[in-house]
Amino acid sequence: MLVEISDPKASEQDFRESETRFRDIFEYAGVAVWEQDFSGVSELLHAFRSEGVEDLRAYLATYPDRLDEAIASVRIVDVNPFTVELFEAAEKDELLRSLSNVFLPETAPIFLEELVTIWEGRRRFGGDTVLRTLRGRRLDVVFTITFEGAHHERAYVSILDISQRKAAERRLEAVDRIAKTIASSLDLDHIVQAVTDAATEIAGAKFGAFFYNLVDPQGERYTLYALSGASRAAFEKFQLPRNTAVFDPTFRGLGVVRSNDIRADPRYGRSAPHFGMPEGHLPVVSYLAVPVVSRSGEVHGGLFFGHDQPGIFAADAEDAVTSIAAHAAIAIDNAHLLKAAAHEVTVRRKAEHAAHQLAAIVESSEDAILSMDLDGVITSWNAGAERLYGYTVEEAVGRPVTLLIPSDRQGEELEFLEQVRAGNRVDHFETLRQRKDGVLIPISLRISPIRDNAGVVIGASKIARDISERKQAEQQKDLLIQEMAHRVKNLFMVSSSVVSLSAKSAASVDELATAVVARLGSLARAHVLTLPTQSTNGPGDGRASLQPLLATLLSPYDGETGVGLRRITTRGSDLDISRAAITGFSLVVHEFATNAAKYGALSTDTGYLDLECIDQGGALELIWTERGGPSVSETEAEGFGTKLAKLTIERQFGGKILRQWHPDGLVIRLTVPKDRL
Repeated sequence: MLVEISDPKASEQDFRESETRFRDIFEYAGVAVWEQDFSGVSELLHAFRSEGVEDLRAYLATYPDRLDEAIASVRIVDVNPFTVELFEAAEKDELLRSLSNVFLPETAPIFLEELVTIWEGRRRFGGDTVLRTLRGRRLDVVFTITFEGAHHERAYVSILDISQRKAAERRLEAVDRIAKTIASSLDLDHIVQAVTDAATEIAGAKFGAFFYNLVDPQGERYTLYALSGASRAAFEKFQLPRNTAVFDPTFRGLGVVRSNDIRADPRYGRSAPHFGMPEGHLPVVSYLAVPVVSRSGEVHGGLFFGHDQPGIFAADAEDAVTSIAAHAAIAIDNAHLLKAAAHEVTVRRKAEHAAHQLAAIVESSEDAILSMDLDGVITSWNAGAERLYGYTVEEAVGRPVTLLIPSDRQGEELEFLEQVRAGNRVDHFETLRQRKDGVLIPISLRISPIRDNAGVVIGASKIARDISERKQAEQQKDLLIQEMAHRVKNLFMVSSSVVSLSAKSAASVDELATAVVARLGSLARAHVLTLPTQSTNGPGDGRASLQPLLATLLSPYDGETGVGLRRITTRGSDLDISRAAITGFSLVVHEFATNAAKYGALSTDTGYLDLECIDQGGALELIWTERGGPSVSETEAEGFGTKLAKLTIERQFGGKILRQWHPDGLVIRLTVPKDRL
């Protein structure tokens, strides 16, 4: 049942089938299955260790009340219907209250061994013990308990009722060699032959036989099963015994027939065609016949004994054979039960195997996996769901699935439930869900109906995958595309501005060409600084100094104004800028510069820019002052570059950006924490 979870379709199908098989096994297993939570016991044992306890058995023998405390700490999570029936409960909830309801004083030692299993770090324990039903009936059981989870929060207990077998064993122990022989084997042929031989001997019969009931198309017939004191050849020439007046009480299980001389019995010789014993039949005078009746009242057949002398079978022989017949019936029942028990054990092992593998698959999944009934109530919840949604199993199971759905999307769940009731699947539905902390997360959702053994839809399984990273990647891709388009547009405009400004100050074509090539080359170098780096490998540690970085970024616009002033002035403190911060910081300065070249002070030959860097201790303040350009006024509309600069400063660097429009030019104030640079 291991599946390849990298294939979403395959894993979902396997999860659904595995879960259905597990629930079917749990619900319909012919043994009692309990699901328990031992996390409270684990905490208690941890407290014992903290108190210095080293020998748990000795400690609990000294303080039996602590053992009672451990019993009370076990939480019963679920039981299957067979458990409800076995423990004579009216409803499941009666068994979910406390283990003490089904414990007897004799049960305490075996529970102590369960605690020792946890104490010693083992995960599995089994044995036999006694329990009681809710009506007080004593049960002999054999059980296996398996612990799962870091704090033993999941424990699966399978309980097989062996009360009948124990009762049979106790009765078998009441007799000597015969009972021991029966108890030593559950092979049906061996049991019947051993019983026939032993009963023949104890009764003092010359020969004995066991006839087993067989119903054929002609009616009730009987076939020879085992013989003692005679060979099969002695019976081969006779037809199978019929339901004559002598045989009728035995074959119908009405009672024992004992006769000192069967020939004198009024029921003898009344049936055709022989009207007595056929010619060549073994001579029978003393006669004893005892029905072998199962505990359910079914007549397995009868033990028949004969002797050629009269008065052989006394009352004590009748009692002994009756007792043996009862044990034989039990042994035969047990042989049948053995087959049933073997089947149940196989089913239980498969159930445990399926449960363990399913639990491993579900718990190891990074996806959130949950199931719900047709009313939308959550019935199971894996670790992936806990990580994704923030609710623990205890907080989620039993609550409506709508607790995960935003108020504006509640209609989705109604549509999903309609699809599930119709037996349809929902594949790869992208939507939003709400975590416990209120945060909305984008998910890809798949929903499949859960069917019972008859194919009826009884619920739904949901597999949700967090697609936040994919959505962020898509947004990042869109942003990069917009940025690329914006940059290309800006580069053309800035290039045009560089050519225009250079033309105004150039005295010749050669001078113009030289100036344009130099400025465009500087612009290219600045543009490279704004691109994300592919690797941190290379010379140096990848850091840059603030002042040289600003000079490189602003070099395309440097020079002199028409009145001989320096167009770009950078001053103030200098500090290192990390490789991780270079791209964002350079991008912001680049946007300021391109806007200034398009609309601000650097768009005219008289404008200039002053850039002051001030170290304020924990933060860097950068004051961008434009003067000598066209008059500017505040606008409510924000272009892409303005938005990008704002998002970069506020989100990436955790800083602030403030624009001030003055009649003589724009002033921008940036404040960025130094540790973010």
